[in-house]
Amino acid sequence: MIERLDPLSGDAAAELRGRGLSPSPWSAGPGTEFAPHQHARTKRLYVVRGGISFDGMALRAGDGILVPAGHTHSAVAGDGGVECVEAFE
Repeated sequence: MIERLDPLSGDAAAELRGRGLSPSPWSAGPGTEFAPHQHARTKRLYVVRGGISFDGMALRAGDGILVPAGHTHSAVAGDGGVECVEAFE
């Protein structure tokens, strides 16, 4: 199950680096759909700009989630697109 993380007021990449992780930024245009998939490792993701919905959970700038390894999930970028930063544990 996807877990919502405490919202950030600062730099998401710095937060991830502070946890000893290697952050990777990415972006997607309005309405981009990510088909159901899973990852071999747990993923931490923060929204930097715009919005995205993961399995119906709406996220906006400052919001973050933890997606456990092996959890099948999908996502849809918001009407204005989205910029995120993520890292795998």
